[in-house]
Amino acid sequence: MKNTNITLHTSQKKEYVLTGILSLPLHLGERAWIYSYNQTFATSPVQSILEVSENGVVFETCNSIYRLSYTRVPMEMEAMCA
Repeated sequence: MKNTNITLHTSQKKEYVLTGILSLPLHLGERAWIYSYNQTFATSPVQSILEVSENGVVFETCNSIYRLSYTRVPMEMEAMCA
């Protein structure tokens, strides 16, 4: 008979789906600072970065998984900043 290791996850992490921006780049072992809906908040230290794209990022902390979609700047605002 073949031995198989099975990992059971007894507690599921809370998942947050947000729209906003990262105030600082993500670094493993450091807090993520997120600006969303006129509020800035910090997470617990980042344990892993699961997905990165031009539209957002998915990362994991000790107790949570964050799915952050980046806030889009309207095109007329981009022209004003150029």
